[in-house]
Amino acid sequence: MKDRAAERNGARRTVYGVRANNKYHEEVRMNGGRGSTEFPFKGGDTYVGEWANNVEEGFGTKTWVKGHKYEGEWMAGMRHGKGTFWVKEGGRLRKQYAGDWQNDQRHGQGIFMMANGDKFEGEWMSNERHGAGVIKYADGSDCIMYDGSWANGKRTGLGVLTMANGDRYEGHWLDDKKEGPGRYFYRSTSKVYEGEWVDDIPKCGEFKEAPPGSFDDFPVGGQADANPFTGAAASNSAGVFALPDLKLIQPDSVVTEAVATIRQQRAKDLGAPGLKVFESNEIQSLKKIFAAYDERDTGFVTCGDLLGLLQAAGVNVTPSTVEDLVLSLEADSATQLTFAEFVDIAALLMDAEGYEPDQSAEFDFGQGDGQDTYM
Repeated sequence: MKDRAAERNGARRTVYGVRANNKYHEEVRMNGGRGSTEFPFKGGDTYVGEWANNVEEGFGTKTWVKGHKYEGEWMAGMRHGKGTFWVKEGGRLRKQYAGDWQNDQRHGQGIFMMANGDKFEGEWMSNERHGAGVIKYADGSDCIMYDGSWANGKRTGLGVLTMANGDRYEGHWLDDKKEGPGRYFYRSTSKVYEGEWVDDIPKCGEFKEAPPGSFDDFPVGGQADANPFTGAAASNSAGVFALPDLKLIQPDSVVTEAVATIRQQRAKDLGAPGLKVFESNEIQSLKKIFAAYDERDTGFVTCGDLLGLLQAAGVNVTPSTVEDLVLSLEADSATQLTFAEFVDIAALLMDAEGYEPDQSAEFDFGQGDGQDTYM
């Protein structure tokens, strides 16, 4: 009966934890076991709430020795369910996290307040930001907010980063860096760069006028004037830098070929599953195939040409497979494709089909004579 009465079950008042007092044991050791002025134990954590089988279970509040505090749901002695966690800083409690918990870790939907004033609201997995989420940066930061995807605590996937000076990046991320297709809007010049990014650096793309209204919904944060140029620079109607007009022959072809090469290199570096990685000579062979269908050198073909393009590349693909692919892309036979998009599709289908070159194809990879004149 006494043992049963001593068990912690149901609602209880404060339960105090105890821990060994190291000073007591050190004094006993130093004076040959003759005792100590210290008490053998000292206070530990405290818990007020519900119990089951001698562990925290249900709703309760726990305060740790260092002063940190959790109030919320428990299961099997661990924070599990909805709850709020405070940290002790400078003699005061600061709310750090409010949201879902699983097995003593932040997991699910939650809001995290950082010491510097940044605030994240979104999805968590095993104590890391993972999934969709928005972080709003503290006043005085270079950035206003990021709204997008996260993986293992880092910006990864699609997302939009808004800067305090009015600039904005919309596109793909990998491990907290811009990686893949994306657009960067420059508010001070009303320009936009659209192209491929590698390791946070713009690699190849097009720099052009931003579409009208690109900055209407994105005000400058904490700046009265978005234009950093003043005085003589601002009065220069020809622009701050006087550059001669430069033009590329077949610019679309040059850019899309570079994009295709960069994406393939990324797939190779990351060991992307489900995607064939082409060698440089294979890329050139695909380029020849694409050029044969792009008779007017526009840099584009249509989805209606896709089946012929793939068969010319040696992919054993059926018309129904191509039709399903086009429908999944919400496209039709008239939709235009760039060379980079064609390479992406070929890489995906070649891996899925267990690619083996079709010896009857018009072009075979690696069989060029080195005299290719296609651009």
